[in-house]
Amino acid sequence: MQEVPNFSEKYIKVIIADDHPLIIKGITEILEKYPRFTIVNTYNDGHILMQSTSLPDADVLLLDLNMPGKDGLQVLEEIKAMHLKLHILVLTSYFSKQLAEQCHAAGAKGYILKSNNLDRLADTILEVLEGKTVMPDFSERAEEDVNDFSYLDDFLKKYNLTKREAEVIQMVCKGYSSQEIADKLFLSSFTVQTHRRNIFKKLNIEGNTIALYKFASQHGLV
Repeated sequence: MQEVPNFSEKYIKVIIADDHPLIIKGITEILEKYPRFTIVNTYNDGHILMQSTSLPDADVLLLDLNMPGKDGLQVLEEIKAMHLKLHILVLTSYFSKQLAEQCHAAGAKGYILKSNNLDRLADTILEVLEGKTVMPDFSERAEEDVNDFSYLDDFLKKYNLTKREAEVIQMVCKGYSSQEIADKLFLSSFTVQTHRRNIFKKLNIEGNTIALYKFASQHGLV
C-alpha cells in the first residue's frame, strides 16, 4: 500500500460547501488521509455558508456551484467583496469554459470537475496555495453538431421554448459566448442576447447562469 505523504507541519483549514452529502463525505475522506488538512466546517446551503464565522479564518473553500440559498457564483462575488484571504476552488459537474472564466473573474483559483479523479485533490489545493490557478483543458472539447431537438417537442411545449432557444441553451452550457453562438448559428449577437433574455424569462430564473446549467442537465440538453 502506497504511503500517504505528510506535506507539512502547518495545518490547512478547509471548508466544504456542497448540497450533496455524499460529495461532502467523499471529499472529507480524501482530505482526512493527509495530516495537514483539517475540515473546519461543511455546508449545504450558500446562504448559511455566507453567515459562517469560519470564513475569515479558513484557508480554503471547496465550493459547489449548484446550491440552495445562494449559488456558487453569488457566493464568489460576495466573498470577493469581503476581501478575505481565502483560496476558493470550485467543484462542479459543468464542463464549461465560459462558466470557468466567470468563476475565475469572481475570485476562484481553481475549477475542478467532479467527473475527474479527485484523488489528486490534495495536490491541487497545494498548487493553488502556492499561487497557481488550476483550470481544465477546454481545448479538448469535442465540436458537436447542434441537436435538432425533434425528440423534445413535448418538452419544448411544456416550457414554451422554441428549438432555436433550446439550441442557445445547449451552446451556452457548452461554454460558447454570445458572439460564438451568433457565428455558429448565423445570427446577430443582438438576436442571441434576445434569445437569452427570453430563455431566462420563460424559465423564471432571472439571468441565473447556474440555474440554467441545472435546468439543461436535468432535461438532457447537455
